Amino acid sequence: MAGYLRATAFREHRLRFSDIAVDYACNLSCTHCSALPMRSEDKPLLAVEDYRRIATDLRREGCVLFHFTGGEPLLRKDLEDIIQAFDPASSCISIQSNGMAATPRRLRSLRRSGVDIFCVSLDSGMAEEHDTFRRSPGSFQKTLAALQAARDEGLIVSVSACVSHQNLHSEGLRRLLDLTAELGVTCQFNLAVPIGHWKANTEVMLTTDDQEQVRALLRNHPHCRLDLYHNWSKVGCGTIKEKLYLSAYGDVLPCPFIPVAFGNLRDSTVAAVRKLAMEVPQFRDYWPSCLAAEDPEFTAQVARYCAAEPTTPARFDPTRWRAAGEATGDA
Repeated sequence: MAGYLRATAFREHRLRFSDIAVDYACNLSCTHCSALPMRSEDKPLLAVEDYRRIATDLRREGCVLFHFTGGEPLLRKDLEDIIQAFDPASSCISIQSNGMAATPRRLRSLRRSGVDIFCVSLDSGMAEEHDTFRRSPGSFQKTLAALQAARDEGLIVSVSACVSHQNLHSEGLRRLLDLTAELGVTCQFNLAVPIGHWKANTEVMLTTDDQEQVRALLRNHPHCRLDLYHNWSKVGCGTIKEKLYLSAYGDVLPCPFIPVAFGNLRDSTVAAVRKLAMEVPQFRDYWPSCLAAEDPEFTAQVARYCAAEPTTPARFDPTRWRAAGEATGDA
């Protein structure tokens, strides 16, 4: 409530949500993976003591919801210790998982450590289609079993689904919407972005007509969600203003799908990083669409900028960023 009042009545840019990657190791090799290119053998992972300091910094900026991701976060053996560093008693804690390692025993351990929400990735209501997309036979049934096991442990459960131009009108997505409605769980749409294994594959992006269809699906299926509608009050892209992404090495990105780092919390603060990121015009206010997935000009600017650096994420430089924007007509 305090965050809501400060964001609405006083019009402050209060942070609300943080995506926190704890590692990039994974037990699947999904068609669309955007996490694997972030993995580095040279950088040390953040340790529990790092997370304690970072958690304090994030809460100081207003963050109340911490969403742990990977790779596959359940592969990190000290995940429960990391979760406890974020003071679960006064925070909302969620986990994003493919479900493959979600045994009842581990789910019980996560719940006892303070996890509130367990979100599984499910991309089709048809087993064979999901298994092919995830490149893992039998993963559909294992994911559903994990969802049920999490529910049995008393966790709030939800589903996240990748929505692309290719599957938007598919039978698989239609069945997934029916399945999640039947199960009584929310279905979060993750819109396709041409990065990671889909790098430069702009054909997966939604067209203008597709975007209108997604909004129609949201209206007709109240259990479905899109990030643009999760903000304190305004509709639009809340990146930097309300949400950010922390890499497993401490880099701060606007979101998991904009691979540009505005600083590292090993030697900077959340406030300093957000101030720098606000130099980007699209991050100053609530952009009406998803910048990473629905704005081709912005996507082209990011691609041109990142092409100049061999590492992921690319380091932000205002001069180079403006040059990349001018080259795409989107300064």
